[in-house]
Amino acid sequence: MKYISKVLIAVLLLGTFACEQDNKFGNTPRLQWKSAELRFTGDTIDNRRIFDLKVYFTDGDGNVGRGDEPGADTCDLNNYQAFLNQYDLFIYYYEQVNGSFKEIPPTDSCVPYHNILPNLTPEGQNKTLEGDIITPFEYSNFPVNNTDSVKFELLLRDRAGNESNRVMSPAIALD
Repeated sequence: MKYISKVLIAVLLLGTFACEQDNKFGNTPRLQWKSAELRFTGDTIDNRRIFDLKVYFTDGDGNVGRGDEPGADTCDLNNYQAFLNQYDLFIYYYEQVNGSFKEIPPTDSCVPYHNILPNLTPEGQNKTLEGDIITPFEYSNFPVNNTDSVKFELLLRDRAGNESNRVMSPAIALD
């Protein structure tokens, strides 16, 4: 599973420097796609690869991130939605198959691609947040199909249950 320590977040806390600033963002988080960079964690022969996915986010009330570890090490398939509710950054992976993109689910539904973000709520009166989220996607066992392009889709859910827009990466060519 992916834990908080695997997610890098660069956050500009607007309220810290401009207390009189109005909440210019709504209370529902917003995402904007920025980039994906493929890196090797070992040498190129051992095939250990990670995509670093980067999105820009805003949230007007600052209730992004949980800051706690998952509630259980294993999921209960009878209560799968409760298991998924522990995550706040949802990642969906797609491969180009026969000319169109097809979602590729995790091989184990109890080990989703999703992440848990640290609690980002700023101190002070203004809770406005904006910044970049960079999250890894372990790519060592992919692609599943014979493909030359992949895509990623991300969604952010705040602690109030508000869901951001879904952002989709452009097609990413595999070399």
